[in-house]
Amino acid sequence: MKFRTLLSLCAAGSLSLLTACASTEPAQDTSDYDPLEPVNRVVHGVNGAVDFMVLYPAAMWYRDIAPQPVKTSVASFVRNINEPLNSFNALLQGDPDQAAASFQRFIMNSTIGLLGFNDVATDFGIPYRREDFGQTLAHYGIGGGPYIVLPLIGPSNLRDTTGIAVDYVANPLTWGAENSDTAEALYWGSLGLTALHTRYATINQLNELQKSSIDYYAALRSLYRQQRNTLIRNGAPAPASAVEDESASFDFDDAVEAASQ
Repeated sequence: MKFRTLLSLCAAGSLSLLTACASTEPAQDTSDYDPLEPVNRVVHGVNGAVDFMVLYPAAMWYRDIAPQPVKTSVASFVRNINEPLNSFNALLQGDPDQAAASFQRFIMNSTIGLLGFNDVATDFGIPYRREDFGQTLAHYGIGGGPYIVLPLIGPSNLRDTTGIAVDYVANPLTWGAENSDTAEALYWGSLGLTALHTRYATINQLNELQKSSIDYYAALRSLYRQQRNTLIRNGAPAPASAVEDESASFDFDDAVEAASQ
């Protein structure tokens, strides 16, 4: 309870700061603002060491051992577990149709899809669309603010870090985890599966990025900004002024989906 309260206060404080910089147009970050770079690089190095020792070997094992149907089911499950937040944020963005679609996906996949391990909603013509509170803030014109590398989580910025905190507080599993051992196990299990499957799905892309980059830290920073801008636009083409800058980006959600097929 105390941890959730602390996150709520931090999110409220950050939200107040960000709101002062809001505009009426959706925010598109066009440059890498990184005043905390010395600290960020240290955290980036620690995260890289943890990835090298723990997450990357686990992702490689998962890639080589798990049958493809298992990977597909895991991808469906980790997406389904986030559908309530997708619906919540779509509603906050003034998009009731998408909010209803995400909620419908959650109901269908949780029941007919056997707890979300089968994505039957897509088969019925209801595609997945990720929405988080960072995107919601951007929808109302709040810029990303300074780039931040979070311990264990990785690339972020002030806006999206606030979004992570708000989504954590708003997540029904967070509330359930405080009152139910089953919900707590489901919460931590879903986080573990999300981390494992996402790392597996991005093995090739990140390996190529690391090999081709003179400065891997700067490349990841740029890639994060591009990927978030793509999510904020809901996959729409970049503005003409940003097309050249974002031509080499890839979307992590697309990578996860492709790796599950």
